[in-house]
Amino acid sequence: MSQKSDLEGHRLAFADDATRHLATPSDAAGPGAVTRRATDSQMSGTGALVSALREAEWLTADRVMAFTRVFLLLFIGCVAIIPWAAPTMDVGPDFAAFWTAAKLALEGRAGDAYGDAGRAAVAALFGQKTYAPFFYPPTSLLFWLPFALVSFATAAVIWIVATGAAYAAAVRALRKGGSVVPALAFPGVWVCALFGQNSLFSAALLGGSAVTLDRNPVIAGMLLGCFSYKPQVALLAPLVLILTRRWRALAAAAATTLVLVVAATACFGIEPWIKFIAVLPEASAWSLGGEPGFEKFASPYAAIRLAGGSSNTAWLVQVAAAAVAISVLILVLRKRPGGAAEIALMVAATALCVPSLGSYEVVILAIPGAWLIAQALAHGWLPYERIALAALYMTPFAMVPAGANGLQLAPIAAAALMALVARRIRHRPLLDVPAEIANH
Repeated sequence: MSQKSDLEGHRLAFADDATRHLATPSDAAGPGAVTRRATDSQMSGTGALVSALREAEWLTADRVMAFTRVFLLLFIGCVAIIPWAAPTMDVGPDFAAFWTAAKLALEGRAGDAYGDAGRAAVAALFGQKTYAPFFYPPTSLLFWLPFALVSFATAAVIWIVATGAAYAAAVRALRKGGSVVPALAFPGVWVCALFGQNSLFSAALLGGSAVTLDRNPVIAGMLLGCFSYKPQVALLAPLVLILTRRWRALAAAAATTLVLVVAATACFGIEPWIKFIAVLPEASAWSLGGEPGFEKFASPYAAIRLAGGSSNTAWLVQVAAAAVAISVLILVLRKRPGGAAEIALMVAATALCVPSLGSYEVVILAIPGAWLIAQALAHGWLPYERIALAALYMTPFAMVPAGANGLQLAPIAAAALMALVARRIRHRPLLDVPAEIANH
C-alpha cells in the first residue's frame, strides 16, 4: 500500500513539474530558445517585406487611381499659380523656338530660323538670354507652320493640349481602355509641358504605331515616317521593322519620309536644308558639350559627364549601353512578339542609344510602361513588376534632386524598363497572330 502511495506521489510530482515547464517555457528553455524565436520573428518580418515588394498586392487599382488623381490636381494647381508664384519663370521656352521658326517660314525666311535671326526672335519673347539654335530639319516646319498663324501664348496652349490629348489617347489604346488620369499624371508629362517640348507628340506617334503595327502596318509606317521631324527618336525603327520583317510598314515609313522631305523643299526651298546641315556641328557641341547643363539630358553619356567623368569615358559608356540595348533588341525581336511589344522594346532601347536625349524625353517611356500594364492586367503580374513600375513612374520626381547631386536616373530607369519589357515578352503566352499579319 505504501509503495503504491509513493508511486502516486512521484507521478503527481512529475506532472506538476511538467506543468510548470509548459507554463514558463522561457525560464525552462533558456536564452538560446529566446534567440531562436527572435530570429524566427525577424525572418518572418523580412519574408513579409519581400512578399510585399514581390507581389505588391497593396498597389490596388483603386489606390493607384486615387493617388494619380491627387497628383494630377496638384500639377494643374501648380501650373495655374505660376503667373503669381513665379512671374519671372519662362514657360514653354522650347516651343518658342518652334513657333518663331514657323513664323519666319511663314514670312518666306525659313533659312533664317537656323541662324542669329532665329535666336533673336526667341529672345524677343523671353529676353536677352542664351538660346540654342534651331536644330530641327525643315520637315519639322510643316508640323509647326499652322501654329504661326496665332499668337505665341495661344499656339503654346493649343500645342500642349493637342499633343497631350494625342498622347493620352495613345496610352489608353495601348491599355485597351480605362482612365487616362494615370497617363496624364505621369510627372514626365508635366516636365515636357513646362518646357513646351514636342515629346508628347513623339509619344503619341510611338503609341499610335504600337497600336496599329499588327492590324494596319501602313498607318503604323506613316506614323513612324513622321519622325523625319525628329529622327533620333525613331533611330531604331528601321532596324526593328527589318528584324520583324514588317515590309509594308517599312515601305510606308520610307514613303512618308520622302513625301515630307519633298513637301518641305517645295514650301521652303533648298536654303533651309543647307543651313540645317551647317548647324549640325553646333547642335552637337551644344548638347554633348553640356551647354544647358548635363542634368537636362537623360542619356548614359550625360550621366557620366554629370558625375564628373571625361568625354572619352562617357562615350565608352554610351557605346557600351547602346551595344547592349541593340543586342537585346535583336535577340528578343527575332521571334516577332507582336507589334505593340516590338515598339515598346524599341522605345526603351532608344532611351539608351541616343546621347543627346533630353530629360523631357522620358515621357516616351510611358509607352512601354502602358504596354506592360496592359499585359499584366490580361495575364497577371510577374514578380516585382508592379513595384518596379510604380518606382519608374515616380522617377521624374527624383531626377531633379538627383541631378543636383551629380546623379542622372533616367538611363537606370530606361535599362530597368527594357529589362521588364524583355522579361514580359519571354513570359507572355504565345500570340495567336492571324496569318495575314505574318506577311506584313
